[in-house]
Amino acid sequence: MSSLVKMSVQGIRSFGPDDKDKQVIKFFNPLTIIQGHNGAGKTTIIECLKYMTTGDFPPGCARGGSFVHDPKVAHETEVKGQIRLQFKDVNGQLVSVQKSMVATQKAKRVDFKTMEGVITREKHGQRVSISSRCAEIEREMITLLGVSKAVLTNVIFCHQEDSNWPLSEGKTLKTKFDEIFAATRYIKALEAIRKFKLDQGHTIREYQTEIKYLKQNKEKAAEIKEQQSQTEGRLAG
Repeated sequence: MSSLVKMSVQGIRSFGPDDKDKQVIKFFNPLTIIQGHNGAGKTTIIECLKYMTTGDFPPGCARGGSFVHDPKVAHETEVKGQIRLQFKDVNGQLVSVQKSMVATQKAKRVDFKTMEGVITREKHGQRVSISSRCAEIEREMITLLGVSKAVLTNVIFCHQEDSNWPLSEGKTLKTKFDEIFAATRYIKALEAIRKFKLDQGHTIREYQTEIKYLKQNKEKAAEIKEQQSQTEGRLAG
């Protein structure tokens, strides 16, 4: 079973961009309690975990712009943010993932840009790195964690602003549960099996009809052969 080990956060939300502002959060088994006053960054920790595992930004973050520490607050034109997460994958192997981003203050807006993401792990005794340039980091993360994106988003790292989804109207609620329990894939698999069964049944009926005619032809051939033998016998006598 996969488990979180530790995460470092720098230049994200209320966490400052300087080295002295970097915070390291260690996760314990079977439970980690996050406590702090308002604005301390409790929700930011969950937001960072969700972003690292799914690639989704928190609600209200337009393309990630307000996710990075505000350049105006830091009195800088550019602020770099970085998150590093260390965890154990489904096989118990230690994996590290790093994502960096930068926010640049323009005249009327803040430009946000994600930098290269990297997953590092041990494979056959060697350190192997996977870059976001050659692989989809979020898909790799879901595979390594062994948990679907729907469960990560709606259950494990559900943002407090989205936590009321179980009280949604029927159609939305059904969609959520279908995603969490992969019901859509199950239904599609049943449909594929049903279609395959129908196709095979049709093929079997065609073969049965063909066998019927082949059997009739065989009997007719045997009858003709018998008549030929009798005719040859009479001519020989």
